[in-house]
Amino acid sequence: MKLFTKTTLAVAGIGIASMAFAADPLHNTTWQTFDDGEPKGTVRITESNGVLTGKLVDTNSAKGKKHIGTTIIKGLKADGNGKYSGGTITDPEKGKDYRMTANLSGNNLKLKGYIGPFSRSQTWKRK
Repeated sequence: MKLFTKTTLAVAGIGIASMAFAADPLHNTTWQTFDDGEPKGTVRITESNGVLTGKLVDTNSAKGKKHIGTTIIKGLKADGNGKYSGGTITDPEKGKDYRMTANLSGNNLKLKGYIGPFSRSQTWKRK
């Protein structure tokens, strides 16, 4: 009986540990960004130790080419059920950081940037 109990606890512990280390659904995903309804660039989101970052990997404008490789999402963490918070998003053209949240729904990622009591939203599409 002791062997059964120890085996059951070990299997349950492995199951719980593997759930804790499961990759976030945003990890290693690529997104088409939009600004005022127009395609703007491409961002690659990765995850390390539960923290998501997003790097600009392509842009549709000659002016934006100098920003390729810039990390524009930092510190974003999963809250569960496709909701994310605690991060910042950078406007690479202005060099300004904004507090952000995000919601994942299928192939859409709705981001909301905040400055004081004001906010602005964008919806990105999975590539």
